[in-house]
Amino acid sequence: MESTAFEKLVAENKAWLDRIREGGVATKVRILVHDDCCPVCRHYEGAYDFDDVPVLPMESCSHPLGCRCRYAPVLDRRGP
Repeated sequence: MESTAFEKLVAENKAWLDRIREGGVATKVRILVHDDCCPVCRHYEGAYDFDDVPVLPMESCSHPLGCRCRYAPVLDRRGP
């Protein structure tokens, strides 16, 4: 059974989130949105604990191009 395009995007975003989490330098993850994002995506913009971050792409996104949100690491640990 072949995955849908949405399921593939979910898997790609999950893999990226896992890389951020396993990198060991981020304490949280941020959801970045485009300037012209929909209200749903704008609502979820911000930083989250790894256990609380919403799944991307946003299934309820109403933008004509679809959800373009991305995960980014929050790098707030101090170095040696």
